[in-house]
Parts: sequence; C-alpha cells; structure tokens
Amino acid sequence: MKNQAAYLPFYLQFIAEIENGFWMLDEKSRAEVADFVKTQQHKNGAFTDRAGNPDLYYSLFGAWLSKALNLDEQLTSLGNFIVSGKFDSQKGVGQFSVLLLGLLTGVPEYSKTGMIKLVRIFRETKNLGPAYRFFLFMLSFDALYGKNRLIYFFARIILRFYKPSVDLPCSFLAALLLAKFITGGKINRETLLLQAFFEKGAGFKAFREQPNADLLSTAVALFALKKTGTDLRLIAPDCLKLAGENYDNGAFLSGDGDFSRDLEYTFYGLLILGTLS
Repeated sequence: MKNQAAYLPFYLQFIAEIENGFWMLDEKSRAEVADFVKTQQHKNGAFTDRAGNPDLYYSLFGAWLSKALNLDEQLTSLGNFIVSGKFDSQKGVGQFSVLLLGLLTGVPEYSKTGMIKLVRIFRETKNLGPAYRFFLFMLSFDALYGKNRLIYFFARIILRFYKPSVDLPCSFLAALLLAKFITGGKINRETLLLQAFFEKGAGFKAFREQPNADLLSTAVALFALKKTGTDLRLIAPDCLKLAGENYDNGAFLSGDGDFSRDLEYTFYGLLILGTLS
C-alpha cells in the first residue's frame, strides 16, 4: 500500500518534465511561453484549437502546461468549465480528454471511472489513429489504477502476446514501451524498435521512412526511453537542436514544416527540454 500511494501517474510525470523544460529557458522566453498559454484560453475556460475554437483535446495540453507553469487562474477557469459539463461533444478524443482533465482538476466523478467504462471509451474511439488512441488509453488507465497489481497482471498477459506491426508510428511504440514497462513486461524488443526511429543530426521521426524528424515523436520517444532507463547522452544534442530550431516567440512548431503555433507542440517542445535537463 505504501508503494502504491507513492506512485506518480505518467501524466503528472509529464507535467514535472514540462516544468523542468520551462526553467531551462531564459527569462524572456519563459515570459513569452506563459503569455502564449494565457492567450490560448477561451472565455468559457477551455483552451482553443488552431482556429481559436474551444476544444477538449487542446484543453488537455493547456491544462498540463498551466499546471507546470503555475498558472493558477487559468487552471481555475478550466476547472469551472469541466464542472459545468457544457461540452459541444465528448466523442472520439474528447472522451479521453475530458476524463484526464477531470482527474487533473479534481472533479470527483472522473476519479470514480471504472474499468468497464474505460474499455467502452476505448472501443468507441476507433476513429482515432492507433497511436493517439493507445496513448490516451494508457495515460487514462495509468492515472486511474496506478500500480494496481491485479489489473496490471492481466494487462501484462495481454501485452505479452501483442506483436506490433512494422508500420506503426514512433508515438505508438513509445506508448507500448511504457505500457510494458509499468506492467512489468520485457521491453528489450520495444526499446530497440523505438530507437530505430532516431536519425542522427535530426531527432525522432514519426515513421522510419519519413524525411523529417518532428517534436511530437522526439518528445514521446525521449520520455519513454528515459523512464525505462535508456542512456540518452549520445542523442541529446540533436534532439535539443531540433527543439531550439522550432521555438517561435513563446510557442514551439511541429518541426515537420508546419509553421502553425499551438499548445500541443509547445507542450512537446518543453517536454524535450525537460526530459533532457
């Protein structure tokens, strides 16, 4: 019971790494990042997508960033939005997002989410890409059940017989590596598969055949490898260079040629910095 109480869910570990990354920036850049996050909050308390519309998925990144940057006013407004239950839609990615948002902001009903409901959400989100779907399920599962030995025992058995396809994206393998690690499974194969997405002089790519590295793939790969004990010293300079090249006045770009500034990639940029701090 003592070890279980001390366990820190992965989404809170993300936030801790984001805070570390934020403090790696100089004072001017920290002020720019904080201002950018604030400008991305809608008047109803949610955070906005690239088009400026309130969005549950982007609210998830806004919430994690606000927590890491100690933006209490933004978190309070977001918490009131979640308590209100006034969402346009909770389908697809929104179902996982609102669950994780409810857990972060302390809305009691979300902490009581049972395994049956969580599996139902997973089944109802088949429209999501496999990487996002598995990643959000894993974060939700981990946040709700921590180190529940019985549930993790059954999860380990299921994962033992799962053989990932060769065409899966980097982010999926990163989530799979973490899932096997936290359930006590063997991770040698997944570690090697994930490392194969790294390109010297660039960073991690979404798919091995792609020409460009990107911040999302690099951030989640670094986080998974660090948490599972991989030495990152040889690849750190290239990954830091990628993050630095994609910083833009308080936000981070995706790294793959898209010049849009948003909360999601700002999260990934800071995650790279924090993981390597």
